[in-house]
Amino acid sequence: MTIKQACWIHGTSLHLENPSWSNLAVRQGFFTTLRPSNESISGWVHFAIPTPDIINDARSKAHTAYIRFTTGTQASIEAIHIFDGEKKIHEHNGLTLRGTLKVAQEVITGTPEVHWGTGISILVKFEDRSADAWIQLIGAGIDFT
Repeated sequence: MTIKQACWIHGTSLHLENPSWSNLAVRQGFFTTLRPSNESISGWVHFAIPTPDIINDARSKAHTAYIRFTTGTQASIEAIHIFDGEKKIHEHNGLTLRGTLKVAQEVITGTPEVHWGTGISILVKFEDRSADAWIQLIGAGIDFT
């Protein structure tokens, strides 16, 4: 398997599904820091990945997705879902990813062809609203074959 293209997006470009987190998201040059709101201690965060639909006259295939992050002790990534347009092409639930400068790597089942643009969605969960309830999202990307 040869990687033909690796496409990443910086953490400052993420999209928050929960509007109550918007005022708490601190975008800095190196990452975005999220904290829980008074309304919600879990929610989805989305990364729109630049997608090379066709490389050398052939459809690209999504091979591996990555999330680069750091968390406080009271925050974790609970799920990673990957989409091509409206079609979910991979999901991994039941996670508890946390720690310092981690890279979560998901091999995308079946290496599907992509047609409509890819996105990575992660479910972030905070255990409480303490000083250790935070996550810094540095970037996300997908390797294409």
